[in-house]
Amino acid sequence: MNAAIESAAVHGEQYFAEAPLVDADLYRYGSDVHVTGRVSGRLACTCVRCLDEFSSPLERRFRFVLVRAGDEPGLEADTGLDRYEGEDIDLGALVREQALLALDPVALCRDDCRGLCPGCGGNLNHEPCRC
Repeated sequence: MNAAIESAAVHGEQYFAEAPLVDADLYRYGSDVHVTGRVSGRLACTCVRCLDEFSSPLERRFRFVLVRAGDEPGLEADTGLDRYEGEDIDLGALVREQALLALDPVALCRDDCRGLCPGCGGNLNHEPCRC
């Protein structure tokens, strides 16, 4: 399941999972499969302001129910329900979705990042402007 969240691009920003960990418990009630768990680890990110690479924590708890295709009463968005077919259930896409929901909408190395100088291109966090 670790390969499910190796990398992702959100809003044009690239994230790479450094050490993803997925811990999940599954139990069956009739044909429904209940899944609870968490995805955690560290993400290698690129700051959108200064282009420095930095590491950010990833932590997201999740809970959803999988119903056998054809048994569902009509799935609606954000109900916590999804469907499965056959005897094997691949949780990769659902775990990847949970990891994506845990990402910050804007990847910043720090809140007070000064970014790049539009004139000389210098990283204002590390050096003064050369303009």
